[in-house]
Order: sequence, then structure tokens, then C-alpha cells
Amino acid sequence: MDILLYLGAIVLMLVAQSSVNNAYSRYKEIVASCYYTGAEIARIILDMNGLHNVRVELAQGGVLSDHFDPKANVVRLSQEVYYGKSIASVSISAHECGHALQHATKYVAIDVRNMLLPFAIVSSNLAWTAIMIGFLASYSSLVTVGLVMLIVIALFQLVTLPIELDASNRALVILEDHFLRSEEIEGAKKMLSAAAFTYVASLISTLVNVLRIVLIRNRRHD
Repeated sequence: MDILLYLGAIVLMLVAQSSVNNAYSRYKEIVASCYYTGAEIARIILDMNGLHNVRVELAQGGVLSDHFDPKANVVRLSQEVYYGKSIASVSISAHECGHALQHATKYVAIDVRNMLLPFAIVSSNLAWTAIMIGFLASYSSLVTVGLVMLIVIALFQLVTLPIELDASNRALVILEDHFLRSEEIEGAKKMLSAAAFTYVASLISTLVNVLRIVLIRNRRHD
């Protein structure tokens, strides 16, 4: 049973990542009618909302390394998004600006996520180590600590999901009102929905792993 759960979690993550890659590959080839680059879209959206102090920079990472850094107050866009004029580029750029808008408007869920963040970082680094050592040493209390850490990760993912969905909704409203035609909005929705699916898949995968470890622990106690 636990093997099937493990394989199911892997398959789900692979499907989610494949969906994002396929959507991105498709819509990065379609030039948006507004003909703005991702960097230009970001600057316009930020300025439209009075966020003149938020910078737009080229990210140092690879494909889909786009993110908003609230500490540095900067939207960082991957090279293809920064310079690209595709539906994918403007959609991703607008989504990251959505996060900047959330911080500017003090979106409540962000405070909750920030509160969980240090615990989630520690948990992601130590959860599986605690679980493996606990099983190898037949020390069930350590396995329980690992399980609690996995639950913390799941809570962090659960809080992150509405934040990502809200950023996408903000992006779609702005794009529909100012930049994209109705038929292009459908592409933007598919692009952002595929990205959101990865967060759903990550949450489900973590919950599946919690169940799997519980089943293994219970079987060893029998």
C-alpha cells in the first residue's frame, strides 16, 4: 500500500511539472497582441498601482525562476520572460507583480506564511532525516518528530496555495482590462492554472507521504 502511495505521489508531481512545461512551451511561442516584453509589462503594472519603488530585474536562475523578493522589493524575471513578448511571458510577469501587489495591500495570508516559513525551512531540511534515523534505530518518537515536520510543510503549502491563486487572479484581471484580448486571456488562464497545479500536487504529495509513513510505522508496531 505504501509503495503505491509513494509511486502515486511521484507520478502526480511528474504530471504537474509536465503540465507547466507543456503550457509554457506552447504559450511562449505565441506573441501577445500588446507586444510588450515581460519586463515592460511588469514596470507598467507596478507603476499603474503606485509601486514605483519596486524594481524589475533579470533573475540569475534558469527557466521559470521568476519571483518577487519582498525583502529587496524587486520582481525578478527569468531571461525568456524578461525579454519575451509572448502570452507566457506577460502572464508570468503579471503573476509576479500580483505578489508585489499582495505585499503592498498587506494580504493576510502572507503574514501567516511568513510566520510558518522558518519552521517550514527547518522541517524541509530535517524531516526525512529524522524519519529515516527513527526507522533505522527503531525510535518511534523520532519518526513522530519527522511526521510533525511533514505536517508543518503541508500547512505551509496549504497557506501558499491561496496566495498563488490570488496573485494569478490579480494578474488575469489586469491583463484582461489592459493588455490581452479575450482569446489570449484563455491562454493566460491555462498557463497560470498549470502553474497553480504544481502547488496542489506538492500539497497532495506531502499529505500522501504523511499517510505512507504512518502506515509504515503502524505496520512495524504490529
